[in-house]
Amino acid sequence: MTRENILSFIVTFLLSLLIVPWIGKVTKRMGIIAHTNSRTIHKGIIPRTGGYGIYIAFLIGAMLFLKTDNQINSMMIGGLIIFLVGLYDDIHDLSPKLKMLGQIAAALVVIIYGGISLKDFTLPFIPSYISHIIAIIITIGWIIGITNAINLIDGLDGLCAGISIIVLFTISITSLATGRLDIASLSMLLIGSIAGFLVYNFHPAKIFMGDCGALFIGFMMAVISLLGFGYKGSTFFTLGAPIVVLAVPIMDTLIAIVRRKIHHKRFDEADKGHLHHKLMFSLELGQTKSVLILYGATALFSLCSYLYLNHKVAAFLLFILLLIVFELFVEITDMISRKYKPILTLVNLVLKRDDLPKLKESGVYSTVVRKLKGKKRYIILPLATALIISLIFIHNNRKYRDIKVQYQEASNPTSLMKTIYSNIEKVVKSRQKKEEREYVAAYFAADYYSLSNKNKDEIGGTSYYYSKNINNFKSYAKTDYYKTSNELIEKKENNIEVIKYKLNHIETSNKRLSGLEDYNYYDVNLTLTFNQDNPILLSRSIEVTITLIDKNKHYSITAYEINANLS
Repeated sequence: MTRENILSFIVTFLLSLLIVPWIGKVTKRMGIIAHTNSRTIHKGIIPRTGGYGIYIAFLIGAMLFLKTDNQINSMMIGGLIIFLVGLYDDIHDLSPKLKMLGQIAAALVVIIYGGISLKDFTLPFIPSYISHIIAIIITIGWIIGITNAINLIDGLDGLCAGISIIVLFTISITSLATGRLDIASLSMLLIGSIAGFLVYNFHPAKIFMGDCGALFIGFMMAVISLLGFGYKGSTFFTLGAPIVVLAVPIMDTLIAIVRRKIHHKRFDEADKGHLHHKLMFSLELGQTKSVLILYGATALFSLCSYLYLNHKVAAFLLFILLLIVFELFVEITDMISRKYKPILTLVNLVLKRDDLPKLKESGVYSTVVRKLKGKKRYIILPLATALIISLIFIHNNRKYRDIKVQYQEASNPTSLMKTIYSNIEKVVKSRQKKEEREYVAAYFAADYYSLSNKNKDEIGGTSYYYSKNINNFKSYAKTDYYKTSNELIEKKENNIEVIKYKLNHIETSNKRLSGLEDYNYYDVNLTLTFNQDNPILLSRSIEVTITLIDKNKHYSITAYEINANLS
């Protein structure tokens, strides 16, 4: 954790700590309070505008600590739209349709103006422009879904705020571990703003965050998660990691949708079937214990996401275990319906207990059997689905087997370059990404710093440099390493050649191109050895750092520098 991250947290925490109670007193006099009814749990007159304090504290913190660009600006504009929609709903009650329109508008701002959406999303047999449209639709759905999921869990004192802090802290430490300081800064600002509010919101609550707070927090977390925070390798991990971190609100929302569909209720019709309600009423745990249990569940799911960075098998096993426990909780507490008990039914095949559901009594089993009788299409449909999935799997496997190497071999490579390029071909086809980073950086360095294979005005490594910056690269090279290359070639003194290299380390880079901050960057540190003393560098061995960007399914060089002349 950097000093600036800690300072940003402290500032927004103190701001929120000061603003929230003042806002509560003012809005309480104005009558902006949480009204009691058959669905509410609280008693007394409690203002519902704590989200106003969260938003103001975050906004001030953002102005103090964030550097503005299109992405940040779009998030601020989208966040303002969401906040105003929620604030109006807290005061006047807004229709679900108008709230949805506001959320769509905010999502479009970050997509169109900020360029924030799923990256590199492709589907087999589907043209790229259609895949791009689908990616936009999924992005909008993701933002709206997470925004409302966070709003739906705002049902007990301190629940939404605490879960949000755990999720954002996980995003922050994961981002720091993978070099995404921008995401960590955003997360810490929001954590501080929410933490200051939580002081007054934990049971017994003196103020609620209201829709203005819950919707704003949900929107910000949805957009931050789209930035990737270290999982930019594929679309699956771009959303896969945040899905795991946000598992509690996501699963609660999905179950609520299914439950209301089964009981013929509207999606926006509130009930007491949520996770926190089941803990509080079905298990009679009370508010504080119920909230702490959900904090623990969120922390465990967050641990899965963080573990995946270095311990993939352990993360996967923990995730499966948590899903099984969650499913058992859903069945035991009748969260969906009294008849929905698939795992308990299967367990009872072994236990054969009278107090557990039996297979013949299972509502799911009876429904399936009844529908299948005399209806071949119910058998054909899953078979056809399985066939389609198999074809896609075969297509993807063939695509990987026939994968083409996108890296070019120089027209006149040195002996070392030939060896490195051979290794590049192998690791690309076997999808060994770490080794690919090493060999791409090594090939560029060997080509750039070798003059023995160059003609006049020729600069090495150009095909490996990031294409949009190639002109700047060439211009700089001519004033730097290649300043005297033509003279050496004319005198036939250009027998300078990199004959070997050693990999020192590879780590996530903080150096990023403007407008491409959401891609992964890597610093590859190498030691290069020449066949003789290099007259340009006045050394026979140098240490260099090559910076790569992971974009368009291959690596390109974005920067390079000599750290030291070793001999």
